[in-house]
Parts: sequence; C-alpha cells; structure tokens
Amino acid sequence: MQLMQVTDCDLDSFCTWLCQREHEIVGRPGMVYYCPLAQWLSERSGHIYGVESKVYGRATCAYHCWRLLPRWAEVFVAWSDVLAFRPVTGGEALVLLASVELALRVVSNDTLPIG
Repeated sequence: MQLMQVTDCDLDSFCTWLCQREHEIVGRPGMVYYCPLAQWLSERSGHIYGVESKVYGRATCAYHCWRLLPRWAEVFVAWSDVLAFRPVTGGEALVLLASVELALRVVSNDTLPIG
C-alpha cells in the first residue's frame, strides 16, 4: 500500500485548497481524521487520512507506519489546537497557516550565518 508523501512543496497546494474554501467548513482541529490537514489529504488522495501531532497516514495503515509531517504541517497542526474540536473555515485555517509560514520564515532567517 503506497502512502501519499507530504513535502514542503505541498504548502502551496494546501494554501490554495484553503483559499478555495474560504467560507466553507474545512475540518475540526484536534480530531485525527477531521482536522483541516487530514481533510485535504483525504480529498487529494481519495483515501481517508489521519493527522496526529507529527505524523500522518491512511486510516487503514497501522499507526507505527505513519510518516513524519514536514515542519510547516507539524507546526500548523500544533497551533490549530487552539481551535480544537470546533468547525473551522478555510479562511480561519488560512490565517493560521499564514502565521505558521511567517514564524518559520523568521526562525530560518535567525539561523542563517551572518557575514
């Protein structure tokens, strides 16, 4: 069984998906199979995907076989816990994702060598 791969390049695709659903409910953060990232993965792949903490995988796969999320997705999932268990729109998730992108950009700039 082939698992879908989520990479740094998928950030733009997830962002586009959220933009297209700005006023629609895109998931419920804090719920493994219903958080926005899991909903996007499921829609994209045609299979039910779950997302928990730092990992993601198909519902039919054993949890120990799930893969690590890229850093942007891991931070998005962690930060979305402030919205846990309530329905969120694409617009709300997009605001959160923009905050994640900004924070990661600041962190990566802080770690660049000077000079």
